[in-house]
Amino acid sequence: MARAFQLVLLLVVLLCAPFGAAQTYNVTDLGPANGGGRGINTYGEVVADNGVLAFAWSPTKGSFNLPPLPGSTYGETVAGGINASGIIAGESLSVLDYQAVVWRNGVVHDLGTLPGGTLSWATAINDLGVVAGASDGTGFQPNAMIWSDAVGMQRLGTFTGGSYSEAFSINRDSHVTGFSNVANGNSYGFVWSRAKGMRMLPSLPGGGGSSGNGINDAGQIAGGSGCGGGCSHAVLWTESGSVQDLGVLNGTGFSSAYAINNLGQVVGASGHAFLWSETAGMQDLNDLIPPDSGWLLEYAFAINDVGQITGQGLINGETHAFLLTPQ
Repeated sequence: MARAFQLVLLLVVLLCAPFGAAQTYNVTDLGPANGGGRGINTYGEVVADNGVLAFAWSPTKGSFNLPPLPGSTYGETVAGGINASGIIAGESLSVLDYQAVVWRNGVVHDLGTLPGGTLSWATAINDLGVVAGASDGTGFQPNAMIWSDAVGMQRLGTFTGGSYSEAFSINRDSHVTGFSNVANGNSYGFVWSRAKGMRMLPSLPGGGGSSGNGINDAGQIAGGSGCGGGCSHAVLWTESGSVQDLGVLNGTGFSSAYAINNLGQVVGASGHAFLWSETAGMQDLNDLIPPDSGWLLEYAFAINDVGQITGQGLINGETHAFLLTPQ
């Protein structure tokens, strides 16, 4: 009940923003984090990477570290995603390998590997507790995988002729996006579902590699695509498979999208952290925060359905994770 009430309050904040006015944000400093805020759930709870021990941040509990697996000789952890129940997916690193894990109530659990494998990692988790990531196995390099309590770990494979793939995001229907290489070594974005298997996402005109980085519950996918001659732009793929170029921020020639929420809002980086929407196009998030905040927002990695955004930026010359909350 308390979590549901918290969500209602957040929705009220967003819905009460002045109609027609440019959305602006308050910035919360989540502390030093070389990898920035990597995931956020509906309640504004964030997971972040500081280069040693990943940590979680909650508006009610503050920050707490995410411990490695017992007996780890290296002791580093990386967090990739957090669901509405507060379950976190990531990896625990040791000297020789790394293992996909989940943290439940701060306790770490090993997800293992595909049969014969020695390493695995997790990048995302949906609200059903299904995890996406990658694992190696007997006779093959790391391949995209999903894991659930009921089924365990399942290999998603690669494109025909490919040898390596990785999953980056999973929606409520356990549809997955990521990338796979092909026989010539190039890599392209995919969407996977249990019914249709792995399907390649189209690239922008001009060709080049691509990657699906975030998927929402409507099947829209945000990511990046080559567009010829060293060009690489953030893109949005629709559920029907068409690809839309989201462009770049002024003064830059590169962009990539990392996440999309169920409102179709996309976040990523193009020199600076950006927010893209169908109505406003691509906006520099630094233009949407108080000008005297002292922040330079570099990367936006995740956005929830309330419009809260987490990522990485500079404050007083140090790399910190941030949380943006709509005013």
